[in-house]
Amino acid sequence: MKELVSKVIKEAKLAESSIHGVGHWQRVERNGAYLCQFNHANFDVVRLFALFHDSKREDDYRDLEHGPRAEVYLRSIKDLVPLESGHFENLCIACRTHTVGKIPENETIATCWDADRLEIGRVGIQPSEKFLVNQEAKRIARESDFDVLEHFEHSGMIGFD
Repeated sequence: MKELVSKVIKEAKLAESSIHGVGHWQRVERNGAYLCQFNHANFDVVRLFALFHDSKREDDYRDLEHGPRAEVYLRSIKDLVPLESGHFENLCIACRTHTVGKIPENETIATCWDADRLEIGRVGIQPSEKFLVNQEAKRIARESDFDVLEHFEHSGMIGFD
């Protein structure tokens, strides 16, 4: 897994961006780890979503095609991604569609999106529970309880080597 993470970081144009770079990916992974305690989402998919979802952004602004590019990239390195086919497809769907706004019915995909959306405060937007699916994510947004995420400890896989 370490080699995969290093490869994605090395090939990401915005890896060092304060908005969509590795720091953001780490927080999405942390948020996902926290949310997975409250549901049956597949954590491997959620943490890989954190790694891949913004990895093909070309800028920090309105790059609506970065999700589909992330899916294309994922499919090009499928043999390196340690997921069975059904989970791999969920990862691809989560990455491809995370900017379209339609609330997903799949709990794992919804958890991916919620983990990312709870991080929107970094650009000055307050997360809204109407765009979240998981009850705990909604509670965090409703109560502005972001400290619970900031103080949550987990062993993350994403980082600079």
